[in-house]
Amino acid sequence: ECSEQTMCTQDLPLFDLENNSTIFFFDQLIAFNQVYSLFHRYLCLFVCFFGVLLNSLHFYVLTRKTMRVYIINALLCAMSICDIITMTSYFIYILRFRIFDSPATTIGYSYPWLIFLITHVTSSIALHTTSLYLSVIMAYIRWTALDRLDAKWINHGALKQILIFTALIVSIISIPTVMVHKIVPVMEVLGVNETEAIGGGLKLEGLYTVQLDETKINGCALFRALPCLLILWFTIALIYKLIQMSEKRKILRGEKREKEEFQLLATSSTPTNTTRDEPSPRIRKVSQCRNVSIDRTTLMLIIMLVVFLCTEMPQGLLAILSAIYPTHVHTMIYVNVGEVLDLMSLINCLTSFIVYCVMSTTYRATVKSVLCRPSNRGTVFKNTHLLLNSYRIQVS
Repeated sequence: ECSEQTMCTQDLPLFDLENNSTIFFFDQLIAFNQVYSLFHRYLCLFVCFFGVLLNSLHFYVLTRKTMRVYIINALLCAMSICDIITMTSYFIYILRFRIFDSPATTIGYSYPWLIFLITHVTSSIALHTTSLYLSVIMAYIRWTALDRLDAKWINHGALKQILIFTALIVSIISIPTVMVHKIVPVMEVLGVNETEAIGGGLKLEGLYTVQLDETKINGCALFRALPCLLILWFTIALIYKLIQMSEKRKILRGEKREKEEFQLLATSSTPTNTTRDEPSPRIRKVSQCRNVSIDRTTLMLIIMLVVFLCTEMPQGLLAILSAIYPTHVHTMIYVNVGEVLDLMSLINCLTSFIVYCVMSTTYRATVKSVLCRPSNRGTVFKNTHLLLNSYRIQVS
């Protein structure tokens, strides 16, 4: 308690704790946390269980031949693996530390379980950060593809470089997270020896707890907030680019003029008199479908980025504030809303699957073929392959 008071006097104050409105706000926040904590563990179990199943299905669908031709889908596969590991680890954590044992009544844990706890915390942060940086890379790839379809980062050859670079960056960022945890015996924390513990009726031998050093992790706040800032920038850039391309198409095509030209070419053009400079109506129609496809893909990515922003921006802002006001942010905000932020991060792991199911016809057809296995499955894949080959021809 004395050390906390010393930290409070040394740290910059974020809130005026003598203001009645501030006191009332934090009283309500504490009351909310007490009520929400009763339901948090069960909500997380539900989200993690179905999240692992849906992300496994998502990974399997994206690895089909009809879906893996795009590098963005390959990156989504990597994100699905990160989400599956994160949710599985969180599922075990909830069962062991929040349902089987209550933190309010448990004094300590065995050493192996605390090793798992530190591994869970470190890996969850690292994998979630990896997903955020991969989403930033996807936004950059899509932003580049809207200008140049032959850009370097669109090819699958760049996938290995992207994954290695992301893993290296996240590994460096995760070093402070590992260093901040320290496993110590419970008797050392309580300041008692084995004889005093036995005399007091406490069985503390073989029990350990985790101590945190918040000062070692504050320097990493910028790296945790950086993906949120990049996602915000690319979301605005993609929306602006999408509007800009839509306006250009309206100017270049013209609604009425395009219909008249299409009818004229459909009635008068033949394969013998079609010139190289004037594409056939069929090619024009495929080109229009390609433009629509580009808009739909960009819109899907924008929706995913917006959801990422809504769930991750609060954590990014708190990470920055915790570096400036560590004591107030940790003891008054993180302690009371940390579980809500965890749930938002878990829900964020389902974004890709939900968006693809709602907005991608090819994805829904592939999911249906995987789950239902209809008799005309080969025909569905054949038609999809023909569509993809036509797309590649038009791009080239």
